[in-house]
Amino acid sequence: MKISTRVRYGLKALVYIADKSSENKLIRIKEISDEQGVSVQYLEQILFRLKNENIIEGKRGPNGGYKLAKEPKEITLHQLYKILDEEEKVIDCNESEEHKAVCSDGTCSGKCIWGKLDSAMTKILEETTLEEFIKNKDMI
Repeated sequence: MKISTRVRYGLKALVYIADKSSENKLIRIKEISDEQGVSVQYLEQILFRLKNENIIEGKRGPNGGYKLAKEPKEITLHQLYKILDEEEKVIDCNESEEHKAVCSDGTCSGKCIWGKLDSAMTKILEETTLEEFIKNKDMI
């Protein structure tokens, strides 16, 4: 399984926003960009998705920026994954086209190793909050 750059950068941006907004200030996209080494344009795409799903709030203007719209304990990594990644499954079946056709109807999870892995990873992401992820930020 490979986590997309959009998901990784989105998680890093949220960790940064959570850390810095605890100082009760809005975090500017340029600050995140400089800190994370990600282009402003790419971050705009990521933060736009998160804002549309009410994960973050944004304000425009000279005193603008972003902050979390919810407490980190209310946001699961699975929610973030679904917002930021275009794939429906966390782990997609990488078997033949015929096998993928069988898996697409939802009956695969009990039979196929990829379906079992997807179920297990999805469960882990559903049970892990952004708060827990932040506590382990030194490992990201």
